[in-house]
Amino acid sequence: MQVKIDLITGLLGSGKTTFIIRYVQKFLREGKRVCILANDYGAISVDRALLTEALGEACDVEMVTAGDWDCYRRRFRTKLISMGMLGYDRVIVEPSGIFDTDDFFNILNDSPIDRWYSLGNILCMVDAHIPERPDDTWKYLFTSEAANAGLLVVSRAQEIPGFPSVKTSEEICGSILSLLNEGSEKYKLNRNFRQEDILVADWNRLSDEDWKRILEAGHRKGDMVKLPIAEDGSYQTLFYYHISRPVPEVCSLIAGLFTNEEKYGRVIRVKGFFHAPGLNKPEGSSGLEKNDRCEDDHCRDDCCDDSSRADSGCSDGSCADGGCSNGSRADDSSEDSWYEINATAEHTEIKPTSFRKEVMIIVGERLKGAEVGLAFGETRSVTYYDV
Repeated sequence: MQVKIDLITGLLGSGKTTFIIRYVQKFLREGKRVCILANDYGAISVDRALLTEALGEACDVEMVTAGDWDCYRRRFRTKLISMGMLGYDRVIVEPSGIFDTDDFFNILNDSPIDRWYSLGNILCMVDAHIPERPDDTWKYLFTSEAANAGLLVVSRAQEIPGFPSVKTSEEICGSILSLLNEGSEKYKLNRNFRQEDILVADWNRLSDEDWKRILEAGHRKGDMVKLPIAEDGSYQTLFYYHISRPVPEVCSLIAGLFTNEEKYGRVIRVKGFFHAPGLNKPEGSSGLEKNDRCEDDHCRDDCCDDSSRADSGCSDGSCADGGCSNGSRADDSSEDSWYEINATAEHTEIKPTSFRKEVMIIVGERLKGAEVGLAFGETRSVTYYDV
């Protein structure tokens, strides 16, 4: 019996990892044996750490990292062959934010991989916060990520004013369709997108009908003009370690990276783990005190009430569920706290983690590594770090 293999696509910061956790949990509840194969063209396995942290031992997580496309293809193919012998019911592939789906099709059609796998769903994650004036690179990447998807799944829809009204959902769909059909015409994609191709829902409240659409999404075959975006060096990845700072300082640092393109280059994504040193909490206190919370303008104060701000240490309005939940509270049992960060220019989430290594990934265009390094207190970036 062939193993079903699913591909979860989407641009950097679109919510692929968050969705995969929910998607895999759905199969695990049905008693399926699942493995995730996370991919990145950088040389670090933070995504693997994030998935393992969320899913524990219930799901196997493998990683393919490589510095160039040819090396990546070889390692990806070898990994699929080894996984095909292990008897999984489902394999979920999370590619990098820049990914040519034709490569995926070609590898699946190779022998002996074609004997072990059959293609299931291709799902494309789309952030509801679409740029007001996306450039041509963004439009091309967005179109190519969506080209073969059986369903486009919108993330963070609940943060759009007016959601979940039908009118707001239709407006979100309309904006996405306008960009996709513009991209289809510009890049000669042989596909017309329709409203039925898009799911707009709060991921925390997916209905049975929503899940039916997701699990039966399938895939499409869309051919389009290919541009060498992924291979021209326009996207870079920098890695930094030994980040041990209070949460407010990290909030301020990350905000500065996103808002000062002239100094740092165009930062697209920041993710990783950091250590917050002991806060000398008075006996009986819980989490961070109000004076320790993030006051940077990058975070929006209108989402959390005073108690949630004090507990979370970050008042970012884009926290999960529209504000900082109790799950975001710092560990009361330890003066030292560890946090996971996941940030784009529009959205920053910082939450406690049990993971105990300090590593931060910066992804962007035309990055000025020396300046970014100085911001992190390091004079160099490291090219490999096993987490």
